[in-house]
Amino acid sequence: MPTLTSPEPDSPTPLPSQSAPRKRKVMVSSTARDLPDHRQDVLDACLRQSFDPIMMEHLPAMDANAIQASLDMVDEADIYLGIFAYRYGWVPGFDNPKQISITEMEYRRAVERGMPRLIFFMHDDHPVRPSDVETGDGAAKLKKLKDEIGSQRVAGFFKSPADLRGLIVDSLSRLPKSDAEQKRQTEFHYVSPIPPAPEVYVAHPYTLLTAPNGLVGRRHELNWLTDWVAGTRHAADSLGTPHQAALNRIVSRLHRSRLFFFVAIGGQGKSALAWHWFQNIADQEMRPLAGRMWWSFYESDASFENFVIRALAYTAKISIEQAKAQPVAEREAWLLHLLDTQPFLIVLDGLERLLLAYSGGNVRGLEDDELDQRTAHRVAEAYGLDETAAQSYTGQARLRQTSDPRIASFLRKLTHVRAARVLATTRLYPSDLQIDALGEPVASCFAYFLPGLSDDDALELWRSFGARGARENVLPVLASFEKHSLLVQALASEVARDRSARGDFEKWRAEHPDFNPFDLAHDQRRSHVLSHALRGLSDSQVWLLQTIAAFRMPTTYDTLKVLAFRPGAAARISSSMKLTGKRGTKNKTRKTTSAASRLKLRVGVYREFDDSACTTRRWSMHKKYVVRLTDEERGELQLVI
Repeated sequence: MPTLTSPEPDSPTPLPSQSAPRKRKVMVSSTARDLPDHRQDVLDACLRQSFDPIMMEHLPAMDANAIQASLDMVDEADIYLGIFAYRYGWVPGFDNPKQISITEMEYRRAVERGMPRLIFFMHDDHPVRPSDVETGDGAAKLKKLKDEIGSQRVAGFFKSPADLRGLIVDSLSRLPKSDAEQKRQTEFHYVSPIPPAPEVYVAHPYTLLTAPNGLVGRRHELNWLTDWVAGTRHAADSLGTPHQAALNRIVSRLHRSRLFFFVAIGGQGKSALAWHWFQNIADQEMRPLAGRMWWSFYESDASFENFVIRALAYTAKISIEQAKAQPVAEREAWLLHLLDTQPFLIVLDGLERLLLAYSGGNVRGLEDDELDQRTAHRVAEAYGLDETAAQSYTGQARLRQTSDPRIASFLRKLTHVRAARVLATTRLYPSDLQIDALGEPVASCFAYFLPGLSDDDALELWRSFGARGARENVLPVLASFEKHSLLVQALASEVARDRSARGDFEKWRAEHPDFNPFDLAHDQRRSHVLSHALRGLSDSQVWLLQTIAAFRMPTTYDTLKVLAFRPGAAARISSSMKLTGKRGTKNKTRKTTSAASRLKLRVGVYREFDDSACTTRRWSMHKKYVVRLTDEERGELQLVI
């Protein structure tokens, strides 16, 4: 894979001056010697939720009173986050008449300031080393402090560093956003006008359907969607009769379901599939239809709150201002009532962005397979999984919980609506919809685990991008990476663009003897194919994509010009944009990205950096580009990095 390089700076280009809202700061208070792994996970959780953590580890060496330095950190923060295990902490022997620890001083200063306080206690089931348990006078003081805190605040209890991280992500996500943050989150996007129902409402157009003739294949999956809304069973009947009883149960569940989930790793084509059905088929098969709405949680303005507001405005035929004027609980109840009584179709693309695994502005560079393993990616009675896999519930299901309990409550209520249908695409199935209060699978949800393409569909997609080759030569290669839709497109594009092979796969393979996914472990094959698919990109195109991928939210075209610095940057970026498109930049319209470029955008620099410090290193990586900017301009740039 090409390494991240950048043009050398020549002369600065002014960055449009905008005031960037300050990130809220979190004071992380705990003993340190016994909780090093926990504090690293706390740092990660804060960065993931776009908060600035204030920690003793980040202080430079200074000739200052340790007590005053700690209290200054509390004074600088907006939120106090206290973690308490089994050590009381250091008790300074000077300027400390009450003889209390630094940790207790920090808590009492937070109380004195009246700031929001998030408290976490180590659970009794957490493994503990004897050396990490304080005894004597310190233990007595710690118990007294914890008893006092527990009587005043609702605390979370953690059983591991990862458990603490999930609890903190959850707690920070519940904190209300400031007005400046909400305004900033929205202004990067063109807000589509809301038409009167039943006219179709597309809040965030899907622009990445790159096959020359639109969606290729997936006829079987399209039939499942049609059977879902029309009450038919064409998809099941096409499978034959060997397992008719099982198919009858699946079809019965399908017809009872109000929520349909396409679940798959990134690049498998779930969004393109849902978009094609939504645009070309749904209105012909779902009768009656009060209206249909497409919403994508991949956009930075697409928060849950914004979805409820705009969905209510559309379904109730009121203005956004009128929807916003409703109290939050009444707003959600009104929307649920309308969906219960009127046959709307709502599509929620990228629902995983509401889950803890993907919550916050900084979506980590975690491989989908790793997330799958860590989150017990299994759902009972799901279509597309074998019986033993479907019954497995072990693993870290916390990461599949919604980032806000209010979202979980809304989704569960959504399963009870009678008239409307909700189609969702997601990388992870929400654990909140997996089991009901009685321990049974939620009956009104249907999960379809999207497999790779069929042989015929994979070949059709391959040839639609201009690549050629005999079936017996092409199919084994595509099958080696499970006929993953985006990888098929990426490799086909590279073969078709190759000036020597000119689309001939056999010739291309002869000229690239190092291409051999068969010799690699299964989890390495996709990366191998990707690295070859990206070789056709120029250095400037690679640099541009890696730069865009380093941003945690959409950035502006002018910001990209500033990063380039050199004269002619605009022309160079414009040239690259012809290939890469504009996904990730602030534009009202977007060009379609090539398959290889989209893969680069998704993988970006995340494989270049250690996952645990991704955000910090992304900012460090860009420091070289901002040395000539004013403080105000740096604030604007730091906001989107």
